[in-house]
Amino acid sequence: MSEHLRIEEFEHYVRTIISGVNLELREKQELADEWKQHLYDHYAALRSSDLDQDEAIRTVIAQFGDIQMIQHEVNQAYPSAKKRHILKEMCIAGLCLIACIVGPKLLIEAYFQYYFIAVPIIALAIAYGIYHLAVKRQTFWWLYVIGFIGIYLFFLQAFLTPARETAINWELYPQQLFSLNWDRLTGPSGLWDFVTMHMMWYVVILFQFIRGNNYIPVWKRICNASFAYWAMLFIGVFVAGSFSSGETQVLVANVFLLYGFLQQTISIEGILKLQAKVVNLRN
Repeated sequence: MSEHLRIEEFEHYVRTIISGVNLELREKQELADEWKQHLYDHYAALRSSDLDQDEAIRTVIAQFGDIQMIQHEVNQAYPSAKKRHILKEMCIAGLCLIACIVGPKLLIEAYFQYYFIAVPIIALAIAYGIYHLAVKRQTFWWLYVIGFIGIYLFFLQAFLTPARETAINWELYPQQLFSLNWDRLTGPSGLWDFVTMHMMWYVVILFQFIRGNNYIPVWKRICNASFAYWAMLFIGVFVAGSFSSGETQVLVANVFLLYGFLQQTISIEGILKLQAKVVNLRN
């Protein structure tokens, strides 16, 4: 059997393990990439020591471990995918609701209204469905790039084209790339401003460097996160536009902005670490 076909046994071995672990799809993919890297590295080391192909493959798989034992260890080490998913979504929803309740008072001195809660809940339900059923399921990095470019051009046209004109005014562009002026970052439209979108995007990119994952290149993680972030903003434009009330449109747009941002910056590992620290402080 050829070396290529033999190495396919590693692929089958990892797929079998992954099929029995309680993780989300993207987490499974990251873990599978990590394990395959270990297998191929070990295989190369054994082959370089003049071990024949068959023996090298058998040795690598035997030393990596029994499939059921690995599945058991992973499932013991991590909470179930469903619990992790619910925990992360609850944190994101809570932060979005707090922002929608507190934000109007801080930014425009608006008195609390019940729709400050009702509208964001509806928007969160829509954002959740769109993100998990459409945006997150995209897996090809080149589609991330194409999608991001198209969406970004849409926002350039929307924010940099003067009224009654069709051409983008590029002289305005540098002003929209960076600002630390709070009055520019927030206003009657909440966080829905092009410069604020950029500033939040920079944070999303920064988080891709901070998160430790040596098996998925940083540039791929940036492509993935950037597409998901801007895609949620893009979809938010049309969802918000489906409502007739201006106040409702602002709330919905900001929910989509925050939801897309928090999905890329909040990790379940971070939540669990924070939860553990809180428990330790109580004890």
